[in-house]
Amino acid sequence: MTAPPDTLTPNARRPTPEAERLTPNAFKERRWAGIAAIGTMLLTLVPYLIGASLAEDRAFLWLGYNLDDGCVYLSWMRQAAEGSYRALNLFTTEPQHGMALNPLFLVLGRIAGWTGLPLLAVFHGARLLFGVGLLLLVWEFLRLTVADSRARWLAFLFVCFSSGLGWLPNWWDDNPINTPIDKWQPEAITFLSLYLNPLFVFSMALQVGLLTLLFQGERTGQMRYAVYAGLCGFLLGLVHTYDILTMAAIWLAYLLIITVSSLRAATPLSPAAWERGAGGVRIAWLQALVAGAIAAPAVLYIAYQLRTESVFRARANVPTLSPPFVWVLLGYGLTLALALLGILALSRSYRSKTQEETVPSTLWTTSRAAGSLLIVWAVVNIAVSYLPNVPFQRKMLQGAHFPIAILAGIGAAWLLRHPKLNLQRLSFPFAATVLTLLLSLTNIRFVLRDLANDSVNLAQTKTHRAYLQPGEIQALEWIAANTPKDAAIQPLPWVPTDQHGMDATLACLTPGLIGRPVYWGHWGETPDYGGKVGELLRFGSSRVTDAERIALLRKMKARYLLFSQKSPTDLAADSRVPLFRGMMALPPYLKHVYPDASKGETNADADVYEVEASLLSTPPAESKATAP
Repeated sequence: MTAPPDTLTPNARRPTPEAERLTPNAFKERRWAGIAAIGTMLLTLVPYLIGASLAEDRAFLWLGYNLDDGCVYLSWMRQAAEGSYRALNLFTTEPQHGMALNPLFLVLGRIAGWTGLPLLAVFHGARLLFGVGLLLLVWEFLRLTVADSRARWLAFLFVCFSSGLGWLPNWWDDNPINTPIDKWQPEAITFLSLYLNPLFVFSMALQVGLLTLLFQGERTGQMRYAVYAGLCGFLLGLVHTYDILTMAAIWLAYLLIITVSSLRAATPLSPAAWERGAGGVRIAWLQALVAGAIAAPAVLYIAYQLRTESVFRARANVPTLSPPFVWVLLGYGLTLALALLGILALSRSYRSKTQEETVPSTLWTTSRAAGSLLIVWAVVNIAVSYLPNVPFQRKMLQGAHFPIAILAGIGAAWLLRHPKLNLQRLSFPFAATVLTLLLSLTNIRFVLRDLANDSVNLAQTKTHRAYLQPGEIQALEWIAANTPKDAAIQPLPWVPTDQHGMDATLACLTPGLIGRPVYWGHWGETPDYGGKVGELLRFGSSRVTDAERIALLRKMKARYLLFSQKSPTDLAADSRVPLFRGMMALPPYLKHVYPDASKGETNADADVYEVEASLLSTPPAESKATAP
């Protein structure tokens, strides 16, 4: 990357962003931004390719951090691929009528169904495509708000790669909730979202697009931008609903600031307000109302569905609370420190109106309004993640990294130009590379941790594996081909032994791989997850009576059980799960149906058992046993 030209001096008149977009330099910068965006996304693919290369004869899952959440998205895609427009929570067998499928996963699932591509191929293809689109939108937002070309490039690199201080050894191995968020909360850091999750990337693109359009509408007074922003908000409301609350709070705070500025100052923050007076501010409020009116039906529709579907309402109310505030600050670390320097640089660069100028400007941003928007975005985005009585607090932190990284780009450019630091002699590409590497240390360690987990076949959750055995895939394929489509399946968790810890991999993957519901499978999607895993861990024990097993089978409503803890060298499992290890006689209400030796079937990894159908349809006796 060649060093961008120096910015205009304070006394030079800067061309408008619209005029800058037409210059050869603008096209050149856009081209470089596109190359950098593609390069960034290709870089996020490397850890998956390394993980796949370690598979040997196993099946690589292609899901990294928060593997269990990826399983939820695959379950939605599977239902869409099979023709459904409504999503059921397949991680429970409780009665439900479902909700409208998330539009993003409806489209991705349909693509998989039409093309025959594996769900995971479509999942990662979408992640890569949306990632490039998101970073190009970030670049356009930077062109609209950041005037200094070097600050713009640094901001772009910091958006792509920066993180916080989670990489430091004293925090790395501690309980996540009591450590910096950059080591455990992907939606809080742009790179981690680009690396892991198409849902985060797509909704982030809508967030950036919405603010870009609203800001452009406020600058120009043109209502069409408000309409476009409203359409972005409508889609965001359907795809990632709680982000609408964040965006509304950010834009409301910004409008309040420019309104107060237009009323009390001779040099208001907003160029639009300066040029059009109080009428310009009124138009900005009207634009916000138009955008909000277009977006609101999506939010109301999701709220109505949650109100009428108790299973999904319970899922939405699973607490995901924000950590103590210090861990958010440390989670942005040096990036936040540079952002504070960026705010200082902005405050020092404001200039009073001269006789030649009708609009006050700044050295670093295209206007004071642009600088104010960046600051408001950072502050409000973090503040809303601590709203009281909100069960999904920390999820609302998504998007805060953008303004922090952009302000950090301004702060870093200010440092490199500071006369007392004597850094002007440094090559800009060298300085940008060193700063970016320094700020990305947690992301590097994050990826290395995923690769280390792959090497020992253990996902970050500690209750899932990175690979499935061939026999486990074969057992699922047998179930898909030989059982009713609506039959519930329960892959049994691995009971902890000397060789293995508790393992929920198959139970979590079954809804996405074959579209069948499970009684227990996901920490947030399965009601009473902890209680149910306790029941299942005891199910194959010799200490459980037939009456207790029958009571649990009726409660589960599962027609088939899948047992894959068959490793012949794991002798401790003989005493932990004797029922499925051949140490006990199989009760008459369970029938071993796969593999069938009489048909020449063999499977060294997994067995499938059918539950007697009459058992599930017959009401329990008056003296029914209590499930464990």
